[in-house]
Amino acid sequence: MIKTIFKKPGFINIYLLLLTVLVITGSSCKKFIYDPPITTTYGSKFWVSEKAVDQAALAMYVQLRSSLKSSSSHFVFGDLTTDVFHCSYNADWTLNAVKASNNPAFFFSYVPYKEGVLQNWSRFYKLIAQCNLLLQNVPTMQNSLFNSKTKNEYVGEALFMRAYTYFYITRVWGDPVYVSKTYNDVDYGNIPAVPRSPENAVLDSCLKDLRVAASYMDYANGDVTLSTRANKGSAYALMAHIFAWQHKYDSVHVYASKVINEGSYSLEPASSYTNIWAGQQSTESIFEIPMMANDNSIISETDVTGGKPGFFGVFLKGDIINRAGNNCWIVPTNGMTGVLFSDQNDLRFKTLLQPVAASNGDEAGYMFLKYSNVKYKNEADKTSPYVNNNLVLLRLSDILLLDAEALASTGNIEGARNQLKQTEDRAGISGYTAPTTAYDMLDEIVIERGRELMGEGCWFYDLIRTDAAQGWLNYVGYPTTRITPENKGYYWPLDMNALFPYDNLLTQNPWWLKNK
Repeated sequence: MIKTIFKKPGFINIYLLLLTVLVITGSSCKKFIYDPPITTTYGSKFWVSEKAVDQAALAMYVQLRSSLKSSSSHFVFGDLTTDVFHCSYNADWTLNAVKASNNPAFFFSYVPYKEGVLQNWSRFYKLIAQCNLLLQNVPTMQNSLFNSKTKNEYVGEALFMRAYTYFYITRVWGDPVYVSKTYNDVDYGNIPAVPRSPENAVLDSCLKDLRVAASYMDYANGDVTLSTRANKGSAYALMAHIFAWQHKYDSVHVYASKVINEGSYSLEPASSYTNIWAGQQSTESIFEIPMMANDNSIISETDVTGGKPGFFGVFLKGDIINRAGNNCWIVPTNGMTGVLFSDQNDLRFKTLLQPVAASNGDEAGYMFLKYSNVKYKNEADKTSPYVNNNLVLLRLSDILLLDAEALASTGNIEGARNQLKQTEDRAGISGYTAPTTAYDMLDEIVIERGRELMGEGCWFYDLIRTDAAQGWLNYVGYPTTRITPENKGYYWPLDMNALFPYDNLLTQNPWWLKNK
């Protein structure tokens, strides 16, 4: 039996409680790769009921939510670096430097301006520490303590969350520091430094964990209220993504097929497309993070400060959020728009991109409307807006296109075409499925992923993953010398000033070591 998370509008009501759980269970860390000391006495008193375990499990999701929201890093990492969006100098002069450009060649000059959140992975290690605490404590608990779920289901959730987090770290910074245990009072003062581990070795460990997790959990079976907690479908979807990152495309097809054929997911009709982000409303969603507004959250959330919507609000400005003269991330007319939407009959182009004139430092282009459902703290005069959507991290269209990539990469062009057609037909652009060679088909799949998953914090990773075959990174502005296997200059640098004092075996990513 799968239990829901944050089903009701009262999610924010328990936000502080869950942050308390983070501290109680040891997820607030002083050393970035370790949880802080917890006393064995208190630990034994905490892990005594399913309610306690459920609180600790919910804390994992809260920590993931917080980590992705921080400085809008999820969108910076996955979208802003692709040339699909531009941030004006007036809006954020440091993020303005995170821009792709071929003229002049290459403008990803974001060091040293974005140290801290964008170069510091500590927040993700707090989440890993929380996962490790569950994995250490739950298996030793008595089965009789659990009623609504088995303890193995909670173990499966923690394994999934840890794997998801390591995969996220890997796609942003490359080789992680791999930690799979907790540290208690007795040994906390003698923790050794830990070097970074090769990313493939870490991902292999994640795949091993996910196989176990999937065996412990069930599919959501079409119940949209279960999309905010890990289940068998999300475990298999993540496995497909990890195998794709490793270019093991036969395995990608195996696990993508499980999601497509066994998970009871279905594509949202074009007429209700925005239901995907409306909060547990769509059978297309596989895994999403609760971020919906409600009366309590609008009052208490720091996202609403001085009438400025946070996170999703980076895409919005003007009347839609009642802030005249403000800026947002623009989809520029002369950027990747023409590549992605060469057919402007695409329903996504018509409904998700609103033309805007140049203003206040923003160039002319389009405002992105995927997250344009807005609520207000003061409904009467439409002030203090809050963007009212969930963040969808895994969904069926993503897995269909990942399967298409796998099939094209293994020579099954017709199979790839059939998967590609499903999302392109929904958008009214079925003519795009014409390619007959593997290279052309893969190019079309990458482009379709850009159209379909635009603004979901993932297209940059598609460009990295397919670059060896398709050359997309060079196309959007990365010089060839930077993206060699030795330099891996598509990864972000690490904030060594903050991180090295806690782990003196930590090393900087190669490109940034040479180009400080």
